[in-house]
Amino acid sequence: MERKSQVNSRLLAAAGPARGSYRSMAALMPPKAIHTDQERRRWMRILGRLMARPESEMTAAEARYAETIALLIEAYEKHRFPLPAASPAEVLAELMAAHSLRQKELLDVFGSEAAVSYALHGKRELTVGQIRGLAEKFHVSPAVFV
Repeated sequence: MERKSQVNSRLLAAAGPARGSYRSMAALMPPKAIHTDQERRRWMRILGRLMARPESEMTAAEARYAETIALLIEAYEKHRFPLPAASPAEVLAELMAAHSLRQKELLDVFGSEAAVSYALHGKRELTVGQIRGLAEKFHVSPAVFV
């Protein structure tokens, strides 16, 4: 049985200057669901080597293979390292920080600084109108505030 490092080396060679096809890369290292951290690390190394090359030098097959690997890694990480849902107040605070906004700069949505403060501290739930206003202001889906 061929050692994994040899398979990885051959895979990277197939994705290298010879410009391997998706089929040739997949034949050497078939994309499949990731179940362990060890598998994740191996796929991360392969993806890192594929992505180290400038995008303009990647073939369409290599880009598709890299995208497939990235999706498998993402699915594993979502399952293995789930993030708790953020509260509407946390989402609002993060968006304000990202846009360097202060409470008074949301008066057009809330009407008063006190209303902004209550929303930021979770003392009052956001109204439908506030959610719509915030979604429009920050160019996000209203669903992020629900």
